Amino acid sequence: MPSIPRLLSSLLISALLATGCAPVPGGGGGGSGSGVSNPGDRSVRRADAQRIGAETHQQLLAAYGGAYRDPQLQRYVESVGRRITAVTEQPNESWTFTILDTPEVNAFATPGGYIYVTRGLLALANNEAELAGVLGHEIGHVTADHSFARRRRQGRANLGAIGAAVLGAAVGGDAGVMIQRAGVLGAQANVAAFSRENEFEADMLGVEYIARAGYDPFAQAELLSSLGAQSALNSRLQGREYNPNQVSFLATHPANADRVREAIAAARRAGMTIDENAPTREAEYMAAIDGMTYGDSAEQGFVRGRRFSHPVLRFTYQVPERFTIINSAAQVTAIGPNNAGMILDGLRDEGQPLDAYIARAWAPAIAEETRTSELRNLRRLRINGLDAAQGEMIVELRAGVFNARLTAIRHGGQIYRLTALSPRGNGGLNAALADATRSFRALSAAEAGRLRPYRIRTYRARGGDTVQSLARRLPAQQLREQRFRVLNDIEGPLVAGDLVKLVE
Repeated sequence: MPSIPRLLSSLLISALLATGCAPVPGGGGGGSGSGVSNPGDRSVRRADAQRIGAETHQQLLAAYGGAYRDPQLQRYVESVGRRITAVTEQPNESWTFTILDTPEVNAFATPGGYIYVTRGLLALANNEAELAGVLGHEIGHVTADHSFARRRRQGRANLGAIGAAVLGAAVGGDAGVMIQRAGVLGAQANVAAFSRENEFEADMLGVEYIARAGYDPFAQAELLSSLGAQSALNSRLQGREYNPNQVSFLATHPANADRVREAIAAARRAGMTIDENAPTREAEYMAAIDGMTYGDSAEQGFVRGRRFSHPVLRFTYQVPERFTIINSAAQVTAIGPNNAGMILDGLRDEGQPLDAYIARAWAPAIAEETRTSELRNLRRLRINGLDAAQGEMIVELRAGVFNARLTAIRHGGQIYRLTALSPRGNGGLNAALADATRSFRALSAAEAGRLRPYRIRTYRARGGDTVQSLARRLPAQQLREQRFRVLNDIEGPLVAGDLVKLVE
């Protein structure tokens, strides 16, 4: 969650990125008036590519929590990226590499050579060759100018995704997340076949580039396998069935390890030499990410079990048992049993009475997008010393009919909106969500000062170390051994001398 929530702009950008590696509306290439003399020549960029990428850059930073501030790690990622761009058809063009400050595992590119990789992806990768595989793929999207090829179909598809995002923002809760996801997936289906064509071309180009740069392309397949394992683990932790189409990276990159291997086989048939013994540069990579923030940052707030605490905005609250918190740059969502949910977002406090805000702005916005009952039980109240107001309504969504409790809380120049959704007739969940809402309170300066992010610490295994013994050092309550294995891509026993990642 950002220091000043930008819910709508964040959701719109997320929708724009949902169906591929970040094609941008208005991104052209080739054709009349494109500014390119030969659209098939990958050595030439469109005249407007740099402008489009630059205009989108700040919006993307806002949507993903900003750039990660670690100059040494930034220089390292840039060095890997420039090693690859040097062997492309555009070695002298402008390239900008950005680490996004989010635990989400993702990577994408926009016109003008803007390449993005998240902190979450860096935590999952285990060597430089794996990072190179991801960067090579994204660089391939730029050199192939895929943004223009998808512009028309992408623009049509995004209408559904954006509409769903707005509705999800208005409704909130798990149902709001489901609405957003439905629109994103619907848009993805409209461009899926074309997207697969682009993605495979980016695979082919990526294989070519990273092989030329001296990396083993098979490393990318290893990272994709790790990503699948991480996504399956997350699903298990959240008590839901694993669906790769609902994973950020897999939804935007319809990729898997087999497809990467297919691209490598095709490259070999074309006469390219693939060195499977190329150095992975594991030690250099592990040294670069040592000390990197793991999970949430202070600017985004921390998830610690069932509690969310924001040391910068100075508040905390706790969700009910059996709920899982998902923190993003736009909102904090808690997903519970039977499609129950709780979402926190915020907006700047303009000084209006909170009950009037609910009645005149928030509830009508929901009613414009879905069937609802009249707002009832609207009242002013105090929650742990903070001014608040609350109202209730019934909303009809695809997942069913829900009791919606809308709570607005004034704190620190913001109005925080807590939307609680419980299935009709489930009094237990309704009461649990009411208790969770009442847990919202301000943090003292001392309490905020004690909150610290987790960090990656690299460690060389010694004699006597085991997967089980090192897993016990992870700050987790559940499935520690599985988390350790996925984080380090370890299937068998630990071997003395292995470099591994711990979280402290």
